[in-house]
Amino acid sequence: MQKKIKPVSLPKKIKPARKPQKIARKPAPPKNNHLNETERKKLQTERAQVTTELAHLRAELQTAPEATGDEVDLAVYEREKNLALVQRLEQKLAEIDHVLHNAKKGKYGICERCGKPIDPARLAALPETTHCVKCKNELEQLARRAAMR
Repeated sequence: MQKKIKPVSLPKKIKPARKPQKIARKPAPPKNNHLNETERKKLQTERAQVTTELAHLRAELQTAPEATGDEVDLAVYEREKNLALVQRLEQKLAEIDHVLHNAKKGKYGICERCGKPIDPARLAALPETTHCVKCKNELEQLARRAAMR
């Protein structure tokens, strides 16, 4: 004798027991892509500090004392160090001026390479930056590869 098989009913659509959690969002990009007053003051203060330090280093380079023996080696080392500092400070000054110019055009906080908003935390730490973290890393990798050739 064969048993009769009862048809099995499929369960109805199961509803979730609780609401799905919201996904954390990235911080909002800077509003209107303009510097706020605090950021502008920070950049202007930093620009003034860089300008002052540049003037001091340039004056130091102008007055190279006469030295003999071991003092010559130390003086040459100090001079080379000061020249490298001057070069880096001139680069930083140009970056700050470039950012202030971009801010006037309404492009502050936008990556120059990919066009996406730069993370506000990055802008707070480096207000003179013009690239997002991803693009900056890629540019640095390209520079390292070019230097190795």
